[in-house]
Amino acid sequence: MPNTQSQTPYAPPPAGGVHIETVTPANWPEACADFARAYHGRAVRVLSLPTAAAARADTANADVICADLALDDVAAVAAVPLPNIDIRVYGDGEPFTVQRVERPQSVAVEKTVDGRLLMLRIDDTDGVTTLVRPTERQP
Repeated sequence: MPNTQSQTPYAPPPAGGVHIETVTPANWPEACADFARAYHGRAVRVLSLPTAAAARADTANADVICADLALDDVAAVAAVPLPNIDIRVYGDGEPFTVQRVERPQSVAVEKTVDGRLLMLRIDDTDGVTTLVRPTERQP
Protein backbone atom coordinates (compact mmCIF):
# COMPACT_ATOMS: atom_id res chain seq x y z
CA MET A 1 0.00 0.00 0.00
CA PRO A 2 1.40 3.43 -0.91
CA ASN A 3 2.27 6.12 1.61
CA THR A 4 -0.86 8.20 2.11
CA GLN A 5 0.76 11.01 4.09
CA SER A 6 1.95 14.28 2.56
CA GLN A 7 3.46 17.56 3.60
CA THR A 8 1.92 19.48 0.67
CA PRO A 9 -0.28 22.25 2.05
CA TYR A 10 -3.67 22.99 0.61
CA ALA A 11 -5.42 26.28 0.22
CA PRO A 12 -8.68 26.55 2.14
CA PRO A 13 -11.74 27.40 0.07
CA PRO A 14 -12.44 31.07 -0.59
CA ALA A 15 -14.18 32.78 2.33
CA GLY A 16 -16.80 34.69 0.36
CA GLY A 17 -19.41 33.19 -1.88
CA VAL A 18 -19.31 29.71 -0.35
CA HIS A 19 -22.24 27.85 1.16
CA ILE A 20 -22.87 24.40 2.58
CA GLU A 21 -25.78 22.27 1.42
CA THR A 22 -26.97 19.36 3.54
CA VAL A 23 -27.91 16.37 1.40
CA THR A 24 -30.92 14.22 2.22
CA PRO A 25 -30.09 10.51 2.73
CA ALA A 26 -31.98 9.53 -0.43
CA ASN A 27 -29.60 11.76 -2.42
CA TRP A 28 -26.32 10.64 -0.81
CA PRO A 29 -25.38 8.33 -3.70
CA GLU A 30 -25.93 11.12 -6.23
CA ALA A 31 -24.02 13.71 -4.17
CA CYS A 32 -21.07 11.32 -3.74
CA ALA A 33 -21.09 10.51 -7.47
CA ASP A 34 -21.23 14.22 -8.39
CA PHE A 35 -18.21 14.97 -6.20
CA ALA A 36 -16.32 11.96 -7.61
CA ARG A 37 -17.05 13.07 -11.19
CA ALA A 38 -15.94 16.63 -10.44
CA TYR A 39 -12.58 15.54 -8.99
CA HIS A 40 -11.90 12.14 -10.59
CA GLY A 41 -8.20 11.79 -11.23
CA ARG A 42 -7.34 14.98 -9.35
CA ALA A 43 -5.32 15.10 -6.14
CA VAL A 44 -7.41 15.18 -2.99
CA ARG A 45 -6.90 15.40 0.74
CA VAL A 46 -9.01 13.25 3.07
CA LEU A 47 -9.18 14.44 6.67
CA SER A 48 -10.77 12.89 9.76
CA LEU A 49 -11.65 15.00 12.80
CA PRO A 50 -14.19 15.31 15.60
CA THR A 51 -17.53 16.61 14.32
CA ALA A 52 -17.46 19.41 16.92
CA ALA A 53 -14.16 20.68 15.48
CA ALA A 54 -15.50 20.41 11.92
CA ALA A 55 -18.53 22.49 12.94
CA ARG A 56 -16.09 25.26 13.97
CA ALA A 57 -14.10 24.78 10.73
CA ASP A 58 -11.13 23.86 12.95
CA THR A 59 -9.03 21.39 10.96
CA ALA A 60 -5.74 22.21 12.72
CA ASN A 61 -5.62 18.86 14.56
CA ALA A 62 -7.33 16.74 11.92
CA ASP A 63 -5.83 13.39 11.02
CA VAL A 64 -4.66 13.37 7.41
CA ILE A 65 -5.93 10.09 5.99
CA CYS A 66 -4.38 10.81 2.60
CA ALA A 67 -3.13 13.74 0.59
CA ASP A 68 -1.95 14.30 -2.95
CA LEU A 69 -3.47 11.07 -4.24
CA ALA A 70 -5.79 11.07 -7.24
CA LEU A 71 -9.45 10.50 -6.47
CA ASP A 72 -10.98 7.38 -7.98
CA ASP A 73 -14.47 7.34 -6.50
CA VAL A 74 -16.72 8.29 -3.63
CA ALA A 75 -19.58 5.84 -3.41
CA ALA A 76 -22.46 4.98 -1.14
CA VAL A 77 -22.20 1.21 -0.60
CA ALA A 78 -25.34 -0.73 0.29
CA ALA A 79 -25.81 -1.31 4.02
CA VAL A 80 -28.75 -1.21 6.42
CA PRO A 81 -30.24 1.15 7.51
CA LEU A 82 -28.07 3.66 5.60
CA PRO A 83 -25.21 3.03 3.18
CA ASN A 84 -21.54 3.11 4.10
CA ILE A 85 -19.56 5.64 2.11
CA ASP A 86 -16.28 4.54 0.55
CA ILE A 87 -13.60 6.98 -0.57
CA ARG A 88 -11.24 5.47 -3.13
CA VAL A 89 -7.99 6.94 -4.41
CA TYR A 90 -5.24 5.79 -6.76
CA GLY A 91 -1.95 4.66 -5.27
CA ASP A 92 0.79 3.02 -7.33
CA GLY A 93 -1.61 3.12 -10.28
CA GLU A 94 -4.27 1.01 -8.59
CA PRO A 95 -7.45 2.23 -6.86
CA PHE A 96 -7.94 1.36 -3.20
CA THR A 97 -10.33 2.36 -0.43
CA VAL A 98 -8.58 4.90 1.76
CA GLN A 99 -11.56 5.55 4.04
CA ARG A 100 -14.87 3.83 4.72
CA VAL A 101 -17.37 5.86 6.69
CA GLU A 102 -19.64 3.41 8.48
CA ARG A 103 -22.91 4.60 9.99
CA PRO A 104 -22.95 8.01 8.32
CA GLN A 105 -25.57 10.33 9.77
CA SER A 106 -25.22 13.32 7.45
CA VAL A 107 -23.63 14.34 4.17
CA ALA A 108 -23.05 17.91 3.06
CA VAL A 109 -21.33 19.59 0.14
CA GLU A 110 -19.59 22.93 0.14
CA LYS A 111 -20.19 24.91 -3.05
CA THR A 112 -19.35 28.27 -4.53
CA VAL A 113 -22.24 30.55 -5.44
CA ASP A 114 -21.87 29.40 -9.07
CA GLY A 115 -22.33 25.75 -8.00
CA ARG A 116 -18.72 24.51 -8.14
CA LEU A 117 -18.15 21.71 -5.59
CA LEU A 118 -15.34 22.45 -3.14
CA MET A 119 -15.66 19.84 -0.40
CA LEU A 120 -17.59 16.77 0.67
CA ARG A 121 -18.35 16.41 4.38
CA ILE A 122 -19.55 13.16 5.94
CA ASP A 123 -20.49 13.01 9.63
CA ASP A 124 -20.89 9.61 11.28
CA THR A 125 -22.81 8.51 14.36
CA ASP A 126 -19.58 8.20 16.39
CA GLY A 127 -18.96 11.97 16.26
CA VAL A 128 -16.30 11.78 13.55
CA THR A 129 -16.31 13.88 10.39
CA THR A 130 -14.55 12.97 7.16
CA LEU A 131 -13.71 15.80 4.78
CA VAL A 132 -12.73 15.29 1.15
CA ARG A 133 -11.38 18.29 -0.73
CA PRO A 134 -9.09 18.86 -3.66
CA THR A 135 -5.45 19.45 -2.87
CA GLU A 136 -4.30 22.85 -4.07
CA ARG A 137 -0.61 22.69 -4.74
CA GLN A 138 1.34 25.75 -3.70
CA PRO A 139 4.01 27.12 -6.06
